[in-house]
Amino acid sequence: MRKHFYINLGNNPESAELHKILRAALPLPDTYGDNLDAFYDILTEYGTKWTLTFRGTPSPTFRQVCDDARSETPGLIIRFVKA
Repeated sequence: MRKHFYINLGNNPESAELHKILRAALPLPDTYGDNLDAFYDILTEYGTKWTLTFRGTPSPTFRQVCDDARSETPGLIIRFVKA
């Protein structure tokens, strides 16, 4: 069953705030490392039946991590919409 997540990033949040937002919105394990490498690992490991819709303005690095994970993970759907 596909899971849909709608995540409001605001306007390019700082790293600590970004990972706080991700922890609140996604079923991340307690061992989640609060960095983009860890986020990439989560997306590629658990994201095969996820649809993520991000609202707001992500950093270019965050967007690249999402694009890389999407290209490596069949079934992972990630969308970015403007606020």
